[in-house]
Amino acid sequence: MAHSASNKEIRLQVNQAQGRFLYALMENTADFVGKDGKAYQTGFRATFNGGRGSGKTNTLMRLLCEVAFALPRSKVGLASMTFRHVQDVVLSQSRKVFEEYGLFEYDPKVRPWGHYTINRRPPETWWNPYEGINTYENCICFKNGCTIVFLSADRPDTARGLNLDVLLMDESFKLKEDFYNTVLRKTVRANKYLYADPRPHRKGFNHPLHWLIADFTSAAWTPEQQWIYRTEELMKKDPQRYYFQEATAYDNLDNLPGNFIETERESCADELTFEVEILNRRVVRLSNAYYAALSTNRHTYNQMYDYQFDDQKRLYIHKRVDYDPSKPLEISCDFNARFTCMLVAQEFPSELRFIDNIFVKRADTTLVEELANQFCLKYSAHKKKVLYLYGDSSGKKGDPGRVTTHYQQLIAVLRKKGWSVKDCVQNSYPPYKIRYRVVNTILSESRPSIPRIRINELECKSLLISLQHAPIISDNFEKDKRSELDEKLDQQYATHLSDAFDYIVFKKFARIVPLTGSGRGPVRVSSAA
Repeated sequence: MAHSASNKEIRLQVNQAQGRFLYALMENTADFVGKDGKAYQTGFRATFNGGRGSGKTNTLMRLLCEVAFALPRSKVGLASMTFRHVQDVVLSQSRKVFEEYGLFEYDPKVRPWGHYTINRRPPETWWNPYEGINTYENCICFKNGCTIVFLSADRPDTARGLNLDVLLMDESFKLKEDFYNTVLRKTVRANKYLYADPRPHRKGFNHPLHWLIADFTSAAWTPEQQWIYRTEELMKKDPQRYYFQEATAYDNLDNLPGNFIETERESCADELTFEVEILNRRVVRLSNAYYAALSTNRHTYNQMYDYQFDDQKRLYIHKRVDYDPSKPLEISCDFNARFTCMLVAQEFPSELRFIDNIFVKRADTTLVEELANQFCLKYSAHKKKVLYLYGDSSGKKGDPGRVTTHYQQLIAVLRKKGWSVKDCVQNSYPPYKIRYRVVNTILSESRPSIPRIRINELECKSLLISLQHAPIISDNFEKDKRSELDEKLDQQYATHLSDAFDYIVFKKFARIVPLTGSGRGPVRVSSAA
């Protein structure tokens, strides 16, 4: 049960997993009585870990409603990796859930009796939150003063210095743990002792939703994302303060099409993706990783958008700013009969930045030509159409029955679309042991003279998974490439993209990487043909 804006009780249509989670939050007893007999506020910490279709975002919206009713004049943070994601989630799902709670968006002409505004200043007669609001262009304001502020990792300054009553996070697995600990978590500190627990047996205690921190997330793909499961471990030690819950689409079948699970299984290219994205299975962490020095905390970035507020649309318009359209691009390719891929990079002072990964699994023409066409379409607005080409040297060899090589096909399409191509493909590569040491020396960032590697974690998700899940197969530090033969694995997660990564990184930087302890100087590389 919940109360609507008209003070009438309404019966909510939630599945059992959603009901258990909301009940755990609203009935928690995290606060305690100290030795001095006083009630102390600690706040409750909860995680809803759900697969696609489990109803986790719907639960988040319901929780927003519960907080809005229970904590008038409070300030609530709603955070995710990008501001674009927060805005899209709110605008796409909030209205339907809010209306179920009897809450309707204010419109001075159509609904002057409305209960909330989005991205606009509310009427002067409405209550304000106890903690002031600097701008109304990134928040939901309720009539009773409860205000939801949109926060994101790609706009970290919007979260600094805030005092929040509640913090909610969507798809928290995409957030870096350091950003959560140093920026977001510390904002939950506002209005101590202001919101009393309404339960008769909890007089003198804090309201169960006040100082709540709750995140809603899919399963983690990389080792650094495993921090989302920490709530589960803390719950084992202190179930009064922590709550962790898992859910899948099976928990939400009453609200989904009857063939949802089967359709999702068919749409997923492999069993691993289905198990992680739908069944919420956890990815096992590698102990013999080929890219031992890779860290998604260090080597990735997510600040890829610039946001400008559109007064007419009342929302933020985003534009990519993580690469320079007036400078050349660099691409690295890997070719395979079932899967062909490309990495897109750009060089900055002391940094090689990977801005995109593109791949093709099927095509009406050839995979290579389709790959080139996809690149040209995606970067058609790029001003300086100059490309430095790296990649798999086998692509220069002719195959029986094929008139042109892979690179000849690729370059032909690129030049037809107006791109100037500079061939930087290396003729051959040294043994895996040398490649392993070169790439990991660069990733370790132990030498200031060697450029840094930075990877866009939004656009290059498949590259990151490919790197994270590439194992070593022998004492010679050989990369285990058996994943490329696994028909059950989506090849975007196999070692193809990691090979494309090796080609460009090794060719560009091997000559300046000293192999310490080997008695050798920098590695020699063969020139392009």
